[in-house]
Amino acid sequence: MKTVWRVLAYLKRYPWMAAGTLTCAILSTLMVIIFPTVTKWIINDVVRANHPEKLLPLTLLAAVAFLLQHAFNALRIVLNNTFEQKVIFDLRSDLYSHIQLLPLRWFDNRATGDLMTRVIEDVNSVERVLIDGIEQGVVAVLQVVIVMAMMFYLNAKLALLALAPFPLLIAGALTYTLTAHRRYRLQRRAASGMNALLHDNLSGVRQIKSFVREREEHARFNRVSDQLRHATLVVMRVWAIYSPSMSMFEAFGAVLVLGFGSHAVLTGAMQIGDLVALLMLTAFLYDPISRLHQLNQLVQAGRAAGERVFEILDESAEPGFVAGLADPGRARIAGDIRYQDVSFSYAEGLPALRRVCLFDFTNSALAKFMSMEDRSANMRCRACAKRSA
Repeated sequence: MKTVWRVLAYLKRYPWMAAGTLTCAILSTLMVIIFPTVTKWIINDVVRANHPEKLLPLTLLAAVAFLLQHAFNALRIVLNNTFEQKVIFDLRSDLYSHIQLLPLRWFDNRATGDLMTRVIEDVNSVERVLIDGIEQGVVAVLQVVIVMAMMFYLNAKLALLALAPFPLLIAGALTYTLTAHRRYRLQRRAASGMNALLHDNLSGVRQIKSFVREREEHARFNRVSDQLRHATLVVMRVWAIYSPSMSMFEAFGAVLVLGFGSHAVLTGAMQIGDLVALLMLTAFLYDPISRLHQLNQLVQAGRAAGERVFEILDESAEPGFVAGLADPGRARIAGDIRYQDVSFSYAEGLPALRRVCLFDFTNSALAKFMSMEDRSANMRCRACAKRSA
């Protein structure tokens, strides 16, 4: 959950867009209960009570409710996509900016293809969590709450029967969520490994063809691709058990409402219009729950991708470079630049430079007045360089 909260922190930068999206979601969800209510009135008051004059106004009410529902949905989608694209732009910009601040040694053991995968594919997976997860998740939860309130208003007994499968649904969702993270993380790593190998091979295709290594590299690519295939199949096999099981539990709720509701109509305890409205509300209740199960899969994939993104953002930047980058105009160099007896190596035991001496001056006139100490140091460095050579 830590990764999810870190992603949500980016949403605070655009509070008005978030408020507008939430308002449209609430208004569009409220329109959902209009049609079952109108259906109940038509069956009870128009058909059974024989009041045909009420049919046209009630039909127009249902039509206006559908029109408003889809209008608010359209506005919500536009606002939400604009909102989320701004957030993703900020996240991708922060990630790329931070990569530029990392020390060179950080890049030594990291493949370019893996970094490209994190900046492009992993950030896009986080984007799916933001767009699909937050937007549709909020709408689904609101619809569940509003529909449940309407069902309890019509008939509390049948509403409780409709909620009977909820403990099984919650237990299944928790089991899937707590065990899915490792599977999706392995899948993301396998995809990143394949992209890294593909990038290296395509950029070095001239060397591969020069040394006639096509068959060997093809075998390497197939091995990496097979790891991705296996990781994806593991994810989908678990999903193939989880998703139908949740749909079966949801169907039990509808069967309970139908059976006990029909018995209530036969005994005169309920009007048939109320039963039809409750059956429609039951469908509206379990439809967002099915979407929440699908969103759970997206959230787990986005969570694994988000970890890979924030893993880079958590790396320590190069301190001196950050300070210079913050305000390069403040840095002023006066005098001369000297490299005296400098040695450097990328790895221990493999020196790239050994006791190098360089003298340069920003003011050429200073060279005429070089002190005897500077001249003697220069002579010593020349001698060191000759001995090192």
